[in-house]
Formats: sequence, C-alpha cells, structure tokens
Amino acid sequence: MAMARIEEGNILLAKILFYVAIMAFIMLGISQAIGFAIRGGRCERYAISLTAGFMNAGFYGLPVCLLAFGEQGLIYGTIFVVTSSIVQSTLGVFVASAGSRKASKALLTPFKVPLIYAILLARLLYHLDALPPEPLMKMITMLGQAAVPLGLLLLGMQLERIISSFWRMIVSRSNVEPAPASGSNDTEVRRDVTGGILAGFLRIAGGFLLAILVIRFFDFDPFLKKVLIVEASMPTAVNAVVYATEFNCRPRLVALGILTSTLLSALSLTLIIGYLG
Repeated sequence: MAMARIEEGNILLAKILFYVAIMAFIMLGISQAIGFAIRGGRCERYAISLTAGFMNAGFYGLPVCLLAFGEQGLIYGTIFVVTSSIVQSTLGVFVASAGSRKASKALLTPFKVPLIYAILLARLLYHLDALPPEPLMKMITMLGQAAVPLGLLLLGMQLERIISSFWRMIVSRSNVEPAPASGSNDTEVRRDVTGGILAGFLRIAGGFLLAILVIRFFDFDPFLKKVLIVEASMPTAVNAVVYATEFNCRPRLVALGILTSTLLSALSLTLIIGYLG
C-alpha cells in the first residue's frame, strides 16, 4: 500500500512508466534475438527474456537509492517501483505464460493477476482521500512484506534443484549409481545453466546501457535521471522465478539468472554509482 501514498503527479508517473515500458520491450526483443541465436526453444527464449527484462527495483533498488541519493532518491525510486510493478504484472506475466502457452492465451493471462488491479485501486483511493485507517494500513503492509521471504524461499528451492542436478551429473560420470532423475536430462540442465548465466549478464549490462540510451529521449531532471539509471541496472527481480514457476517457464534457468545478476550487481552498481557521481 506504499504505492497509494506516492504524492508525485500522475504526469511524472506516466512518463516514467513509458520509460520503463520502452526499455522492457527493447530488452524483450534483444533477449528473443539472443535466444534464437543460441537455438533455444520457445520456453527457453521466454525464460531468458523474463530474466533479462525485469529488475529488482523494490527490495534491492530502494535501499540502494536511499544510500546513494538520500531521501529524494528514495521517493523517485518508489515511483520507479510502482511503474516497474505495472510492467512486470502485465508484460512480465505475458512473457512467463507465453513460454508454455499460445500467444493468444498468454495475452489474457495478465488480466487474471490481481497486482495490476491493486495498483489502480491504491491510486484511486489516494486521490479520493479514502485510504483505510492506519491500523489496517499497517496490517496490509505487514502482509505485503511477507512477499520478500516467500520469494527468496522459492528462489532457494530452485537453486537447490540446480545443485542437485549437477550432483547427479557428477555421480553419473563417476560410474556411481545416480540418484533418480527429476524429469530433466543433462542437456537441459546445461542449457538452463548457460541460458541463466547469459541472461544474468544481459540483465546487468543490457539494463545499464539501455537506460543510458533511452533516457536521452526524456527531459527528466538530472537527479531523477541518475536514480532511473541505477534502478534500471538492478539484478533480476525475485518475482521472475515466481512467475516462471507458476507458468512452468524454465524456473531453473530463471533462478540461476537471478543468482548470477545479483552476484554481478555487487560490483556493477558500485561502478555505476561512481560513474554517475
């Protein structure tokens, strides 16, 4: 419900939403092209797109913006989170579902996700000055915070499956009786690892370069530009593995992409913030 309390104008929200959407669509095109180049199947291509296209702007991005830019940076970062959430809950859900469904059916999937309706309702309640009483708002906030540990738990489960798959491969090559396979062969595991690492690199490097390029076409305040560039350079959103698991869109690949991009971000964000001054 923090989204309901954002006091910036709708015009600025719309401009940042347009900025985020443009980058998401461009990244979708680039990641699809890379998927074709490595001869990935439909599900693999969309898993790479899901990993590369959507950033962890909230749980990771907001603390970084606060530390790097102060209170005003946190406010701008929160606006970015709102717009990014809208794109993730529409285009992100479509990308995840398109990996295992026909495009016509995948287009209807975002309308079944409640997040987009929650965002619109929050903004409406704010403008009508009809937000729930403070005790109820605190309860809703506490429920929302549960998304962080649940998302991390799901991520850990997917990473455990990757490690288990590698262990089975090692045991098998050592001529020791392997543990029962869980429906995945060695080739698929290797492709998930390759695709996940590639998508993780694309999320970090591509996100930063795209932000630098696209933001030139917007007349944002210089301070706001810095915040938007940093937010766009964040690692893959943990929600991506939730969507991938829900729609069976190679969650193993997505989980490894999250891990790769998060590890890379420790260095990349330091360099990016230093570059922006």
